Amino acid sequence: MRNQAAEIRDARPAPAKRTGNAGSQSCPGCNSGDVSRVGAIPDAFEFAGTALDSPLPGGSLYRCKVCGLHWRHPQPDKCELDALYRKGSASSWQYHPVKRRDWQIASAIIRKHGDVATVLDVGCFDGRFLDHLGGGYRRSGIEVHPLAAEHAAAKGIEIVGRDFSDLDTLHPPFDVVVAMDVIEHVGNPRTFLASLARATRPGGLIILSTGNTATTPWRLMGGMYWYCSIAEHISFINPRWCEHAAAELRLSIEDLVMFSHEPAKATEAFIQAAANLFYRCLPNLAYTLRRFHALSQGKACRPACRTPPHWRSARDHLLVAFRVPAGDPRERVGQSAAESPHRAIGPIS
Repeated sequence: MRNQAAEIRDARPAPAKRTGNAGSQSCPGCNSGDVSRVGAIPDAFEFAGTALDSPLPGGSLYRCKVCGLHWRHPQPDKCELDALYRKGSASSWQYHPVKRRDWQIASAIIRKHGDVATVLDVGCFDGRFLDHLGGGYRRSGIEVHPLAAEHAAAKGIEIVGRDFSDLDTLHPPFDVVVAMDVIEHVGNPRTFLASLARATRPGGLIILSTGNTATTPWRLMGGMYWYCSIAEHISFINPRWCEHAAAELRLSIEDLVMFSHEPAKATEAFIQAAANLFYRCLPNLAYTLRRFHALSQGKACRPACRTPPHWRSARDHLLVAFRVPAGDPRERVGQSAAESPHRAIGPIS
């Protein structure tokens, strides 16, 4: 499906779970040292839809036993990530609203509240979600991709920032702040959520959508799951993390919805599940069969044949709406602008 240009090392994972402390690792969110290594993540041969000259090491997937956060280690530093995002293919983040179940859920939540006048989309890309939401609101966005920001502005969306750090400079705050498929791109999701809270008016809503590590498919696949094998994805949450972060930041959870990004018929869902389980148990044989299939179709066998197959029909995503309480948001979350996450905004993946 994607043009890639190198071989990948054996993707056979380490044991699915290890007990005890994982060396010197600590949770990037709550700083707990009570973490475990879930397993190896396959190397990546593309980033944001663009083939890499050399493979990007996948590292390992870790899990915090205290807050539930999962994360990739090691991760590229910010300068490397910024450079990789700038080379990214815009076509990798093009979606039609009909295919975005999270957009539909978020729009319904926003529309049922009659007091919403202003909406900020963090990582808005070309403004398609805000355009889908409709023109009855003052719509603003934060977007790092210059061309995408221009397209969003052409839709009547005000671009108020280029990076996550801009969240702490926005005044007045917004009635609703959304971040769809963005939190998995940041190194510290808790700090990112705190910045979203500071950009939200007292009594307002924060709406996030992302993958959900608590689902059965993810637990079965571990570090080999398709969602965490995407190179630009570095942090992964779940309902337990949402509850833990909400308690720390004095937010309340108003809605928590599990959904599938691409619902499929039973036959297609069964094929995707079977392909993933086969890959999980026999990765080398799975690669060989995929290679022969590609050759039989007259196609080149790419390194992607060694990466996990997609399981997009799985109900492996969540959307959560946090309610911000009344009071001074900067006092509420107890963090300064200097503590905001300094990761580049990765466009929707």
